[in-house]
Amino acid sequence: MRPEVAKLLACPSCGGKLELEVALERDNEVLEGRLTCVGCGASYPIANGIPRLLPREGPWLKARWVYERVRAYYDAYAPTYDLAYHNPQVAYMRSVEDACIMLTRPRGIVLDIGCGPGRQALLLAQLGCQVLAIDISLVMLHEARRRAQARGLEDRLELIQASADALPVRPGVLDRAYALFGTYNHAPFYRRGFRQLFSALREGGAALLSVLNRYQLTWWLETIRRFNKRWLRRRLASDVEFITLRRRGLRGKRKLWTKLFSAWELEEALRAAGFREVRVGGLLIFMRLRYRYRPWLELRGPERLAAALEERLRWTPPFSWLGAYIIALARKT
Repeated sequence: MRPEVAKLLACPSCGGKLELEVALERDNEVLEGRLTCVGCGASYPIANGIPRLLPREGPWLKARWVYERVRAYYDAYAPTYDLAYHNPQVAYMRSVEDACIMLTRPRGIVLDIGCGPGRQALLLAQLGCQVLAIDISLVMLHEARRRAQARGLEDRLELIQASADALPVRPGVLDRAYALFGTYNHAPFYRRGFRQLFSALREGGAALLSVLNRYQLTWWLETIRRFNKRWLRRRLASDVEFITLRRRGLRGKRKLWTKLFSAWELEEALRAAGFREVRVGGLLIFMRLRYRYRPWLELRGPERLAAALEERLRWTPPFSWLGAYIIALARKT
């Protein structure tokens, strides 16, 4: 972490100013040290150049088991992340997300929430942005660093361990913010996260989010086709799902707490956070999302036609409500 980055950061618990104490510095990078809140007195270590800004008190303690499972899930997922998402459906989804990123005209200081191995963060760095990349998983952050170094982009990327609903960023310092591929599906206090996101953006700033949809069209059609009454009752009764990771060589199962959104719920929560301009669209409206490796990345046959139709209908209700993912572009005006 570069020393000047401390001026952008805030206490994830109370939002107070953080004071930097350096224990080991090399080439203008703080490798070891501590950030201490002048408000609540909480202290957060910096280890191996990465600030560990996870909250120590408040409502997060009640959901501690959720955060521990989310962290364990993605730590375990990191070695197979690229293989699991190497398929035509995810490749198409990523291309749509990239196009939506360009709609925001990325510039200045940007925040990548739930950065994973760094795909979006590196794209933003290549576009000339100064990127704060946060993730709850240290394994993912280390992989993002490795990829940034391989591309010569480490000077434009700051890695921070933090949670999406306890953003350690001061008010009014961000030009853009991104939380793609379901980051807020795993944040119990997502409404607080949205309020922090709104506060952290400058006037005229924009945020781009995508989350798993509770009412995705392909799920419901498959349920009706199979007449799966048990699944239907569970989906109608709760918006929380537990996604299970199974992998060879992994002891036990990793279950991921997942809050599913509807399009109108996401829009309402963003507006309640302060955003007045919110646009909602659908991703993978007519095709199933896959989590398995395929050697090819191009859509074929009917799925190519489905993608062409989706491009026309993405932002048009009711199709904008029915994708596997909901994508929202929100501006602070």
